[in-house]
Amino acid sequence: MPSEPLSAHAAVPASLSLNELRRLFQDLSAPAPAMRAGFYQARFIGPWWLRWSGPVGVALGGLPGWQGKRFLSPDRATNVLARRGVRTECLHMHCSEGPSPMDGRPSVLLHYGAQAPRPWRWVRDELRTLDASHLLGMTVIDLPGLRGQAFPFLLERQA
Repeated sequence: MPSEPLSAHAAVPASLSLNELRRLFQDLSAPAPAMRAGFYQARFIGPWWLRWSGPVGVALGGLPGWQGKRFLSPDRATNVLARRGVRTECLHMHCSEGPSPMDGRPSVLLHYGAQAPRPWRWVRDELRTLDASHLLGMTVIDLPGLRGQAFPFLLERQA
């Protein structure tokens, strides 16, 4: 049972536990291609230590000022950064629909590819739909010690 209720808009309370977020993720469906368009603002969610360390880890990985993801098409996306008040795009991803390696259920899988800089070549994001304007994401890092872990984030569609 979640420690905080979900709102009517499915905005996830920031402080749900990792287990609560994983259970919620398992109950969601993959975003339709029409949902994979435009800019989605990111927010780190989960326990306090993850909300605190998420921005630091992403910055150390080469994406300082990470703001979210822009879907260029249903099968291509990029990260959006804010640097000195200017938004830039960095590190393109390939999007595909398929079974999640985490639970076997349909997801949208975002891969950076083998040519991506470290650590991104080992990172996969998985997305599922919360509602018409929110996607729940899970980041999985394919490295020893991190395999099997999933780090949640929330994406909110912007006008």
